[in-house]
Amino acid sequence: MPMNGVRDSVTNMWGFKTLFLLMTLAVTTPFLWAQQGGKPQPKTPASTQNVLPTKGLIDHGTYKNPSIGLEFTPAQSLRLKDPVMNGTPGKTPLFITVQAENDPGSVFSQTIFYAEALAFYPEEQRTTAKYFQRSTQVVVANGFSPVPGRSSAQISGIPFLCEDFAKGAVHETLLVMTHGAYAYVFIFVGPDGGVTNKLVESTKVKLTR
Repeated sequence: MPMNGVRDSVTNMWGFKTLFLLMTLAVTTPFLWAQQGGKPQPKTPASTQNVLPTKGLIDHGTYKNPSIGLEFTPAQSLRLKDPVMNGTPGKTPLFITVQAENDPGSVFSQTIFYAEALAFYPEEQRTTAKYFQRSTQVVVANGFSPVPGRSSAQISGIPFLCEDFAKGAVHETLLVMTHGAYAYVFIFVGPDGGVTNKLVESTKVKLTR
């Protein structure tokens, strides 16, 4: 597939379509739990109460968001785009998303980060393992197939659950962790696992809360 074709296909697969799937699951899943006798309540953990979430900002090539307690710097070859926040704090499921891409004309690579507020999930569903399971289901729903291999990885010494996926000429590495009131998700995209491995190794993450 031509380079621009790979870039366009990845943008289409991971973009509005994936975020729509994630938001749909975030809205419908609590209602399904309620029908099954669960009691999902939009309850924020004490460690982040009274902290109003914001979309964060880009500062000299680093994404910084004190409201969710995270900073990250993508691989040097990537450039961050403006962050986006979807949802209403305390009222509807909340997503904060930021993407980083390389320059057109080079082999396509991309890092996508999003944080989802966990307030609308029952406490037993707020673990890293539960959120990771849900995230992998979204990737498979987008037509990707799991690639056997590692199940965990680290960024800047911080442990994440991890899985690799492939679809045609596109390889994705998914990393997930939960921290406080949020789930943190990184998706590294490239033509093969070698590229996504380098993106993971070159990314820096700092937890600020």
